[in-house]
Parts: sequence; C-alpha cells; structure tokens
Amino acid sequence: MMTGAYNPGLVALSVLIAIVASYAAFNLSERVSATGGPQRWRWLASGAIAMGAGIWSMHYVGMLAFVLPVPVLYHVPTVLLSLVAAVAGSAIALFIASKAIMRRADTATAGVCLGGAIGSMHYVGMAAMRSAAMHHYHPGLVIVSVIVAVAFSSLAASLAFRFGRSSQEFTWMKLAAASLMGTGIASMHYTAMTAAYFTLGDPPPTRHTVEVSTLGAFGIGTTTVSLLATVLIGSWIGRRLANERLLQRLYRDLEEREGKIRRLVDANILGIFFWNLEGEIAEANTAFLQMVGYSREDLVSSRMRWTDLTPPEWRDTDERALAAVRATGAVQPFEKEYVRKDGSRVPVLVGAASFGGSGNEGVAFVLDLSRQKRAEEALHRSEAYLAEAQRLTHTGSWAANLVTREILHSSEEHSRLYGFDPERDAPSFEELVHRIHPDDRPRVIGLAERAGATGSDFEAHFRIVLSDGRARHVYGVAHPIVNASGDVGEFLGFVMDVTERKRAEEERERLRQVQAELAHLSRVTTMGELTASLAHEIKQPIAAAVTDAETCLRWLARDRPDVEEAREAASRMIKDVTRASDIISRLRSLFKKGPPQRDLLDVNEVIHEMVALLSGEASRHSIAIRCELTNDLPKTMADRVELQQVLMNLMLNGIEAMKGFDQAGELAIRSRLEDGQLVISVSDTGEGLPTEQRDRIFNAFFTTKPHGTGMGLAISRSIVEAHGGRLWASGHPGPGATFQFTLPR
Repeated sequence: MMTGAYNPGLVALSVLIAIVASYAAFNLSERVSATGGPQRWRWLASGAIAMGAGIWSMHYVGMLAFVLPVPVLYHVPTVLLSLVAAVAGSAIALFIASKAIMRRADTATAGVCLGGAIGSMHYVGMAAMRSAAMHHYHPGLVIVSVIVAVAFSSLAASLAFRFGRSSQEFTWMKLAAASLMGTGIASMHYTAMTAAYFTLGDPPPTRHTVEVSTLGAFGIGTTTVSLLATVLIGSWIGRRLANERLLQRLYRDLEEREGKIRRLVDANILGIFFWNLEGEIAEANTAFLQMVGYSREDLVSSRMRWTDLTPPEWRDTDERALAAVRATGAVQPFEKEYVRKDGSRVPVLVGAASFGGSGNEGVAFVLDLSRQKRAEEALHRSEAYLAEAQRLTHTGSWAANLVTREILHSSEEHSRLYGFDPERDAPSFEELVHRIHPDDRPRVIGLAERAGATGSDFEAHFRIVLSDGRARHVYGVAHPIVNASGDVGEFLGFVMDVTERKRAEEERERLRQVQAELAHLSRVTTMGELTASLAHEIKQPIAAAVTDAETCLRWLARDRPDVEEAREAASRMIKDVTRASDIISRLRSLFKKGPPQRDLLDVNEVIHEMVALLSGEASRHSIAIRCELTNDLPKTMADRVELQQVLMNLMLNGIEAMKGFDQAGELAIRSRLEDGQLVISVSDTGEGLPTEQRDRIFNAFFTTKPHGTGMGLAISRSIVEAHGGRLWASGHPGPGATFQFTLPR
C-alpha cells in the first residue's frame, strides 16, 4: 500500500474556496428569490454554474493537495462529467432554496440532491485519476462521507433559504454560516479522501489525460476564487440596481399617491383641512373654506382655528373625538356643527386621523350636511303633514306582505282606526284580522288572499269592532308592489273611516223616504182637490160609452138589424172605455206608493199625459192649454211618477193663478234642448209673481194661496234637483209668470 502527503497550502486554498462558494450560494439564493420571470431563470443558471464550479474546484484542489510518490494524470472527459454533476446538484438546491415556502421535505430533498451530487462529483473525480497507484475504498468511510455530504447539504439549503430572504448585503452571521458550510464541505471531501487507499499497479493509459502541477492547482483555485468573487460582485451590483429600481418605483408610486391625494384635495368633493392639537389649521382646500365662509387670506394669516369654529355645545364631542384619535390614531365620522364667519351655523359630518408619531398633527375630512338636513326636515314636515291629513280625514295607510302575513308599516291613524295605541309597534296581521267584524272577516280575507295570489288591486267595505264593542264602518283599498324580479307579495293600501258617511247615507235615505211620503201625500191631496174635475173626466167617457151601447142595441133591435151602424157604435164605445181606462191608470200611478224607479223617458210623452189628465180642470175655468214641444228630443233618465208630479204642480199652480179672471186664460207648456239640457217651461197669464217672492215660494210652508200647504213647489224643486236639474221662476212682460226646470239628457 502506498502512502501520500498533503500540501498545506492547497488544503487551505480548498477550504477557502469552499467558504467563498458557500457565501456565494447564500447571495445567489437571495437574488434568485428576489427576482421573477426570465431574470429569475438567468440568475438560477448563472448561480448554479458559479456554485457548482466552486464546489468542483474545491474538490479538485483538495485532490491535488494529496501528493503520491508516483505521477498522477487526469482524464479530461471524466473531469468534465464531475463538473456537470456539481452544477446540476447546485441548480436543484438553489431552486428549492428560492421557493416562497420551504418545508422539511423540501430541505431533505435539497440535501439529498446536493449531497448526492457532491458525492458523485468526488468519486467521479477520483475515477478520473490515471497513475500507477491503484486506489481502493473503505466501504464504511465511503458511507460516512456520503452522510456528511447530505447532512451539510441540507444545512446549506436551509441557510440559503434563510439568507435568501435577507435584504442585507453583508452580515457577520452570513459570513460565519458560510465559514461553517465551507468547513463542512471540505470535511466531507477529506473524509472521502480518507476512505481511499492506494497500491502499486500497472502504468495507466494516457489517452485524453493531462498532468496538473502544484502551480496549476493554485491557478485553478485562484481562478475559481476570482470567478466566485466576480459572481459576488455581480450579485452585489445586481442587488444595488434592483434596489435602485425599487426605490425609483417607490418614488413613482409615492408621487402618484401624492398626486391622487392632491387631486382629491383640489377636487373639492368634500372639505379637507390639516390640523394640529394646538387648534391651528395648517392647510385647507377651497371646499372647506367655502363651507365655513372664510377666505384663503384668513387661512394664511392664521385667523382660522378649528377650535374657534366649534360652538360651545359641541366641544365635548370634539374632546371625545380627540381622545379617540390619541388612542387609535383615527376617529369614526361623527356629526357636529361649525360656526361660519358670518355667525351662522353649518351641520357637518367629520372624520379625522393623525399622521402617526406624536399624533399632534392630522387630517380631517368634512362633509356639508346642509342639503341632507334640509331634506330631512322637509321629510319630517311632509310626514307630519301626512299624519295630520290622515288624522283629519280619518285615513290610515299600511304596507304588508299578504303572502307571509307580515305588517311592514302601519301609520298612526291606521293603528288608531283599529283601536291600537299608535305609540306602540305596528299591530300584527292577526291582531288586525281579529278586529274585523266576524260577519265581514271571511269576505275580506278572501279578497286579500285572491289579490295576493293574482297580484291585483282590491277594495272592500267592512266593519271594525273596537275593544269597547263600538263598530266602525271603513273603506279599504290596496295596490300590489311589484319587485325587480316581477314577483308580487307586498301591498300598499289605505283604510278610511266612513262611519259618519254611512250614518249620513242612512239619514239621507230616511229623509228620502220622508220626502217620498210627503210627495205621495202631496199627490193624494192634489188628487183630492181635483175630485170634481177628475170625476167629470171619467164620467164623460163612461156616459159616452153608455150612449154608444144603447145606440148599438137599437141598431140591433130593428126588424132588419143594421150591423154596420151597430159596429160603429160598438167601436165608439170601445174608444170611450179605453179613454176612461187610461185616465184611471194615470190616477192609479199618481196614487201609487213605492220607491223611485228611473227609466229612459220621453218628456213630451209625459207632458201629453198630464195635459190629458188636467184638461178637464182647465176647461172648468175657461183656460186653454197650448203645447209648443220640440220634436225628437233625447230621452232622459227619470222617474215617471215624480216627473208627472212636478208637471202637475206647476200646471195646477198656473190654473190657480188664472181663476176668477173675466177673460179666458192660457196655459202654455214648452219643451226644448238648450246647452245640452232639456228645458221644460210652464207659463200662465195670471196675476203674475212679485219679484221679492221668486225665491221664497220654493221654501217649505210658504204659500200665496188662501188654502195652500206651501209644500208643492218645495217638493217639486227637491225632485228636480234629485234628478240633476234645476227649477226656478221668472216673470215676463205682460201678465202671468213662468216656471222652468231642466233635466240632464
């Protein structure tokens, strides 16, 4: 077995190379971690080459430091293969160490890859030796050397990950770690060298081999150190350039942020001012100055202080805000008031933050709430007006979801109508339903459910039973609210108290019945006054019918009956009986008692009926009746009996006014269409109507007749007005008076 010796200088050089390579690995790991994209891969490739070359150089310098008593050559292809193994292992280790997160498994993987690469590089490098000395290995020491390589490689990967996150160029901690790593790598090499022993053998082949002298070994080491130094300098320059670029980007970002802040301040969207705890305002934008009514000259001359802008009653609020700024550096927006320069006040919303450090300075953001406050006041006034209007009209509003039976809103008057305290929360759906009269409840609930299902409007008249047993008549209307998706569930509605209206309607109905009774009584009374005339009117056609019947019998009783003459007599008899029957039918209708029944009537036809009925009375007093009726008048919706009563009252009044005159009187009845209405007039040639009595004659119980009741014209006017018309009296040149009334067409 052959023995060799170590060159101390080369041993020291190999350790130095290992330390420098470790230090370079830490720096390169930082550059790979700090960059991204293509530049990251460039740094990874150059770092792997530099680090692998450093480790490779350390091992070859270490092998050259071992001097054997025989010449030693090195096979160049095998040497290059060992270099590839070193570079590949370094690339894997750098890639893992530059990851954002490094787990224990990553550390172990990097250690195995780099340690395996170092071991492969060493033993491949040993295989590159060509000499008469044959090398052999102690297996146990070989295993120990591999374990040492893996252990120190894992430590190197962990340290590289740690220092890869450091932003400092040089630290003693990094140098110490590099020294430890370099010593560890050298220890692995010399442990592996200890595992080898040499024996004398045959002369080696010299093809593709070179001899490396001690001077060459120093040259390799020096070149490697220079290369690593160049890499370190390049890494330092790259870091400096990256830092400068980072600073430039930060400056640009800062300028952009300052520009945005300046645009925010100058945009005058809201008031902004810079303050200090002494009460001074260092700067303010135009929006704030306009808000408080000060000029920029006031600001520059220090005549503005934020403490002076605060009214006395708001100073406690300011103190609490300052306490929050001191404690947390900011205060949430709060409402207060500022005093303007002219003494008026402006409501504002203020938020503030300090600039850090001592917290004596900061910025405040101020929003003018004047418009919002005016809108709130207008809303409050509107709500108050609405509530008062609802109270005066006994109308309450509500909103509810008829599907879920949830009451969303109940106005004060709505709650009051149902007998609930308006100061409490809105009554529930069940409470409202419970107050509906039991007889009306199923109908109202059914209407609400159908409206909720179909999304349609609904209305209902129903009764509410209060807690004290009193009942209210109400009228309710609801309208669906369609949401954005087209669904219907919520309804908005109102309920109106119509109890008084219901009572008024009942009273009107009672008065109408009384009026109908009076009208019927008036007709019956009038018929009683016309007994003689009506009896004559009925007796005349009956007597004529009897005469015609006797004549018919005589024509039939002759030896040779004259059928033609008998037929003519019978025809006259039929006409006379029909005439009597018509008179009796008209009398029956006037005597008939029943509710009004309106139909489409021909006014001229009604006039002819009354002329036929009263012609006898007029004839008794030598009064002629003349009709001037417009043909083809439109029909009107009216009650026939009531219209007959009006005409009868007016015609009888005219006949009464012309009694006792020596000359014959005339009663003129006219009809026409004027301004879209039917106009009927009754004129007489009597003694006339004094001007002062034209309005009084329509008052109840006022009469100009010796035996009159004073009810005829009052009833007639109420009948005409109930039909939507008007009745009045007027004089005209010459004797007599005219009464006119209108009816809608």
